[in-house]
Amino acid sequence: MFDAYGTVINFTEPDFIMTMAEICAAQGLEADAAEVWRRFLRASYLMRSEHHADPVYKRYDQAWADQFEYVFKRMRLAGDAWAAARQFKAALAGASAFPDAQPVIEALRPHYRLALLSNADDDFLTECLDRNGLRFDTVVTSERAEAIKPNPAIFEYLARELDIPITNILYVGDNPVPDVLGPVRAGMKCAWVNRNGMRKPRNIPQPDVRVRSLEELVGLLVSDR
Repeated sequence: MFDAYGTVINFTEPDFIMTMAEICAAQGLEADAAEVWRRFLRASYLMRSEHHADPVYKRYDQAWADQFEYVFKRMRLAGDAWAAARQFKAALAGASAFPDAQPVIEALRPHYRLALLSNADDDFLTECLDRNGLRFDTVVTSERAEAIKPNPAIFEYLARELDIPITNILYVGDNPVPDVLGPVRAGMKCAWVNRNGMRKPRNIPQPDVRVRSLEELVGLLVSDR
């Protein structure tokens, strides 16, 4: 089972900052994009703790509008929060896959049931997967499960969808809190794709597998390579 953004979809922090710059440019806002992104993350932390142990579910389009409203108010910017949220969603829908994503998915397909679980709304994630030609046997979003990582409920929802024991699932993701803490709390095995060599936070459990790319994962999971 794979995470989407940052794992198979190539949309990471520099892309988020660039998107903030594009939003500011579209609305004629004079602001530092990195500072807008920093405050946007702070708003997420305050409003629903997405990257902590007990997140609160809310559809992403609504959550992003709330976060932009928070940011614009505190930076004294006359921005349109809903317009910003729509532009942010469009950027995620239009993101490209990592070069290793498609070959790895196809290499694993003959050997495993493949699923994708993402903190996302159905609409923009479906558009992104379709644009990149990425196919999975099962796709679960936070919108569908009405829960967000690292809440174990979203992982438990997927296990029910797959109708297999949760301990038989390997979750593959890039972010230590939602993608390592979350599946471990749910009883899953996990593989941390640490493309940039970051240090694991102290309060995060050890992943079962550490790799620097998806290609390394294939070498571990397919015995005839």
